[in-house]
Order: sequence, then C-alpha cells, then structure tokens
Amino acid sequence: MNQTPARRPVLAVVTSTGEAIRFFDGLNYEPLGVLPVAAQPHEIAVDHTADLLYVSHTYRSGVYTDPGEKAHEISIVDPFRRELVDVLPLAPEEAPHGLALDAGRGLLYVTVEVGPAGGGAVVVLDTASRRPVGRIEVGAHRPHWFAITPDGRKGYATSKADPFISVLDLTRGELAGRIPAPYGTEEVAVSPDGVHAYVAGMALHYDGGPAGRPPAALMVIDTGSDEVVRQVSLKAPGCPVHVAADGRVLVGLVATDAEGKSVDGQLSVHGSGGLEHHFDAPVGKVPITIRTTPDGARAFVANLYAGTLHVIDLNTGTVERELGIDPGDQGAHGIAYLV
Repeated sequence: MNQTPARRPVLAVVTSTGEAIRFFDGLNYEPLGVLPVAAQPHEIAVDHTADLLYVSHTYRSGVYTDPGEKAHEISIVDPFRRELVDVLPLAPEEAPHGLALDAGRGLLYVTVEVGPAGGGAVVVLDTASRRPVGRIEVGAHRPHWFAITPDGRKGYATSKADPFISVLDLTRGELAGRIPAPYGTEEVAVSPDGVHAYVAGMALHYDGGPAGRPPAALMVIDTGSDEVVRQVSLKAPGCPVHVAADGRVLVGLVATDAEGKSVDGQLSVHGSGGLEHHFDAPVGKVPITIRTTPDGARAFVANLYAGTLHVIDLNTGTVERELGIDPGDQGAHGIAYLV
C-alpha cells in the first residue's frame, strides 16, 4: 500500500530588489525554487489554515526615505506549490506595507501610506472574497507596521514619522487612541496571551537634532490600559520585533560604526515581559524581519543590507546557518515558515 510522504516544512524569504520569493526546505534549508513576483515585495502574512502567503508590494522602486512610484498590490502565493495564486489591486490606496491576519474572522489588515480618503490608514480585506470591506484612518503619516491582539479586537499601527502609536478598535473600525512615542517607532508585536505589545521605540531615521539620539529602548505596552509600563534598554536601535510561541521577545538590533555606516547587527532575545535578557546572537547588516518556528526553537532573521538570512538556535544562542538571499540593496525582507 502506497503512503503519501509526509509534507516537509517550507521557509519563504522575500527579496525586494530581486522581485522574487525564495523557497527553502524548512529542515535542511536546501533551495526549493524562486518565484518571480511584482516589484518590491516587502512583508508576508501567513494563513496556516489555507496554506497561503499574503505579500505586500510597497514601491515600484526606492525605499522609505526615498520612495519612487508607489505600488498598490497584495500577492497571494501557494508556498508548497510555489505558485502565484492571485494579485489583489488596492488602488487607489497606495504603498501597502504592514500585514496582520485574523484567520478566525477571515480578515487581512493592511497598512497603506496614502489613499483617496486621506492619509495613512489600515485597509481591511475579506480573505474569502479577496475584496476590501473596510478602511480605518490611523491619524498618522505613512503608517508602517501593524499587529493585532489574539482576540482580533484591537490593533496597533506604528509610524516612523509620528510621535505616537495608533490604537485601533477593530470591532468598531475606528481609531481608539494614541500612545506617546516621541522618537517614532519601528515594528510592533503582540504576545501570544495578548497581555503585552512590544515596540521598537525609536525610528531608525530619527537623528535627535541638537540633543542627539536618545538611548535605544524596547517599549512594553499593557494592552488593557494601552499604557507603556516599562522601557527595556537595548544595546543598539531596534527595528524588527517578534514574539515566539513561548513568549520570548526577539529584537533585531541595527548597529553602525563611528561614521554611521551599517555594520553587522544582533538578535537580542529577552524573556516574556521583555525584562530578562537571555542572550545576543550575531546577524547581518540591518536586520529587518524576524520569525520563529511554531515550537519556538529556531529564529530566522532577514538582513536587509547584507542580503542574507540567519538561522538561530534559540536554545543555545548559536547561528545554525546563513543563507544567501540576494546581495542587492534590499536583498532580504519578509519571512514565512509553514509546516
């Protein structure tokens, strides 16, 4: 009697410059193939039930600080077949970036930098019909990353350019408040129990003016009160933030030399709540995305300027592998891991 071989995990990594998604075996990291997609793919949201990836395309060319023509698409990809399933045009909304999926309600939340109804917003897509069903103004300039609580009732949008984090009531579909963040913010992630949100508390491009840059810190937010309950000191400015299934908090530290040039960064691993520092592991230049395996045993760190992906053993703090993705200007970005 023939038996169907067990499905092996798949690791997917975006290359923005290369305009493609690269696929690897999720156990031995052997290359599986490359899927060309539209210009400048950025972030990935994973639908583990449907085995699909949602990929945002932010610009046709350029970067956040010097964008060219803005893009307006979400690509839907089958990672096991390595096929493009659909492309969702969001126009006249422009520059989608951050993604958060509420699989239970079948809703995909997408930050857009600008649209016809005003400035930055979160567009709500129905994953069944693949059509927009809502738009929530965030009151911020070019919102970037977005995360939702596990119950799907609340969302947090960060902005590099504004001195606050936008809090959204997703049930009412409206802006519910703002959390002060005077130096701008990078990525936000919510703990599996929904108690805390963690935010890299200073935009990478913040220069501080005459006073200089403030000390780098991770903001810990109580999601019940939407207040910052602690600031955890970091050795260098943080950019990507991710919470593993066991509650450990992972922050990518973006390091520079005395002349301000990018050098290899670090993955900083903290205990639940962010206070207890476990270890730092070496990664490449400008870590931009972090994801983990479902069991929280390994972390994957995409390094934007290095064009590489580091695989970190979270039990030992050692680097297992370094995968070449693309040496271009934005050589590695969004990550997905499916089993």
